[in-house]
This record gives sequence, C-alpha cells and structure tokens, in this order.
Amino acid sequence: MIYLSCRRHPTVLWAQREAIVYLTIDLHDAQDAKIDLKEASIDFKNTTTDGSEYAFHLDFYKSIKPEESKKSLTGRKTFLVLEKAEGEWWPRLTKEATKLNFLKTDFDHWKDEDDEEEADEPAFPGMDGGPGGPGGMGGAGGMDLQSMMAGMGGGAPGNYDNDAEFGSDGEFDDEDEDKAEDKAEDKAEDKAE
Repeated sequence: MIYLSCRRHPTVLWAQREAIVYLTIDLHDAQDAKIDLKEASIDFKNTTTDGSEYAFHLDFYKSIKPEESKKSLTGRKTFLVLEKAEGEWWPRLTKEATKLNFLKTDFDHWKDEDDEEEADEPAFPGMDGGPGGPGGMGGAGGMDLQSMMAGMGGGAPGNYDNDAEFGSDGEFDDEDEDKAEDKAEDKAEDKAE
C-alpha cells in the first residue's frame, strides 16, 4: 500500500545491489526525522524548522532485514542501507508498479545486475568509519595537470617553441627538432652581438 496525503514528499533516491538497497532521503533539517523501518515497508515523517511537514510510506517489493540495516543522518540528507532478506535483484523498489513522482533512481550508486562486481565501496558518508558529509571532488588521485598533458602528448602548458617548424608530413620529428635548435642558437647569437 502506498498512501499519499496532503503532506509534502521529500525526494527519495534509490539504488540496489544484489543484497542491499540504498535509499537517500533528500530533505533539509531531517535531523529529527521519524523513520519506522519494517520488513515490508518504511514510514518517514519529519517537520522542518519552518513548520513544513514531509512524509511518505513505501511498501517494498520484497522483505528486508530492518535489524541489519544502517542509517546515517546529515544536515541535508538521510542515508539508509537496507539489507534484503533474500539476495536477489528487484525489478523495482515498491510492491506496486506505480510511478511515484518523489521516487527517483540514484545513478550515483546504481549498478545493473550484469555489471561486474568491483571493489567494495563505502555505501554512504559516515558508514565506513570515515568522516560524514556528502562526498566532494576527491581530486585526480595525485595526478597533476602537467603530467596529464604530457601523457596526452601536449606537453605541459607553456613548454612549446613558437618558432618550431613542422616537416612536410605535418609531424615534428628529429630533423625538425634540429632545425628548431639551430634557429634558437642563431637568435641567441644575434642577441649576443
């Protein structure tokens, strides 16, 4: 059963793996949220600081294990990792095949069942023993722009010779490099005189 009342619905994102379901409830001031997690359903209620009431009820496609599920609250979102009772892929989150405007696919955590299993990733912020909060741009894993450009064949920005000439084949080769060096030496001699 899915009930809709005159209360507002927060945006709910979901994704799954074979044994778990990820739920993200996107709502400011959700610190005092009331979450009633049962084997077959979830009830969520929250009143924000401005007095707005948010709520939803979902009946799951199949059963979950509420006692083994995890919850993490931040100032803006509530993250849930729900353990499925049976480790199998679900065709949808809800029991009924009804389109709910507030329920969306979480493509940041989504994997298809035919995708290869990769190394375990932390489910959500704060659930891996690390600092909580939404993830940011973690950088390029120690790579800097200069080495990236060099790897692409473009060299580092600013490390090029405007006076270099290209051969008739359009490529810069050893012969062209020798010509460029000779030209640079000629310029240096001209400046010295």
